[in-house]
Amino acid sequence: MNAKERIFAALTWGEPDYVPWTSKPNHFPRGYFERELRNLGMGLTLEYRVFGISIPGLTTKSISRGDYVTRIYETPVGEVQEKVRVNLPSEGGERSDSWKVEPLIKEDADYKVVEYLFENMKITPKYEEFRVVENDLGGDGIVCTSLGYTPFMDLLINYMGIRKLAYEIHRNKERLEALLEVIAEKKREICRVIADSPDEIVLLGDNIDEVLIGPKLFEKYCLPYYQEYAEILHRKKKIVGSHMDGRLKRLKDFIKISRLDFLHGFTPPPVGNLSVKEARENWDRKIALWLNVPETLFYETEKLESFVKNLLREAAPGDGFMLGITETVPPAKRIAAYKVIMNTVLKYGKYPIDKNL
Repeated sequence: MNAKERIFAALTWGEPDYVPWTSKPNHFPRGYFERELRNLGMGLTLEYRVFGISIPGLTTKSISRGDYVTRIYETPVGEVQEKVRVNLPSEGGERSDSWKVEPLIKEDADYKVVEYLFENMKITPKYEEFRVVENDLGGDGIVCTSLGYTPFMDLLINYMGIRKLAYEIHRNKERLEALLEVIAEKKREICRVIADSPDEIVLLGDNIDEVLIGPKLFEKYCLPYYQEYAEILHRKKKIVGSHMDGRLKRLKDFIKISRLDFLHGFTPPPVGNLSVKEARENWDRKIALWLNVPETLFYETEKLESFVKNLLREAAPGDGFMLGITETVPPAKRIAAYKVIMNTVLKYGKYPIDKNL
């Protein structure tokens, strides 16, 4: 099996020859070590949009002062602005070198501007570009596409920030929910474009963590969108997942009914709080796990083999399961850690995995 076949087998509960082991490109070392890992079977996972976005009537301006950039968005109904800190350390491209310090929505007047942005977005298919990227990658991995964040998480991350969103939920709920519906309708349109695309694997956001998004918020503002968008995509036979890399124990019963096919970035303890064993027991064969190996363990590589071996044991026989790197890794520890994980997969990850290994 090649890496692509292995990944598809894992996400569809097929029978891979080995448990897939993959990385996003920005977490992959370049040069000889990349070649060595890929020759041993490690796969690449790329994301590429199958749609373009344009907003007629929008003018953008940027003002730079030192390490801060103010971005101004001018529309016929008003303007909004955000401030971003730049020139932050990125650890060789492992993470972004910028961070938003002032959100777009700060007062009531900003709502109508953001509504204008979504109501006037033009969504254009870019299917041929996706095909080019997928053909170039071949069997060395998979190319998936993303809806972007679901509406509530889009507001939290891109438009309000956690403090403003928390305030609006309690003090301006009706206005907030009206904006959510405007965003949700545009996401429905994007879902239909994705559904008609050549892409087979779709991500719906979303960076979920139960401490940030507790059960009540998740049930009301996240779950309905997963269910609705997954239904649209399933009609065209897409494999649908969401990036949930945080603590999930209190959300597990809602995730079970989300209609998602897999969780991307699922992170077990010591960073997350839901083990592979618990996830398997709760979700059975409903949800495949695209697991993120906790990067804190990269600082203790002597413990990494036994940790990965235990993950494989809990996932036995190994269907509906794959290992990945979906979060920032410490670059100085990467080569040693990746060697351990690769060797452990080759030694113990052959399907079917012996649960008594």
